[in-house]
Amino acid sequence: MTELSMNEIDAQIADLQRQRDMKSLEGSKAVASALRNGKVASLAEDLESLIKDLSPQSMAYQQAKNVISVITNTRNLIDGDVTRIQAIVDAQPEAA
Repeated sequence: MTELSMNEIDAQIADLQRQRDMKSLEGSKAVASALRNGKVASLAEDLESLIKDLSPQSMAYQQAKNVISVITNTRNLIDGDVTRIQAIVDAQPEAA
């Protein structure tokens, strides 16, 4: 058995990660869709409209802001990951 160089090992890892990402594209798209269209679709916006009547020092305000932040940031992260994976898929040569 030939010993692999560090560069060869890194290339294999990169290829496996690319394959893993490509396999997760549809699931990632489903999560992105659920965050935009599912039960949480309007939760951040609903909470934004409710917190205007709360003191910024109140527990309810702080926790609502946390939920808004998590929902918004998660949507952005998932959307970015879908875009990244879609670019990998789009760069693949067409199957014969």
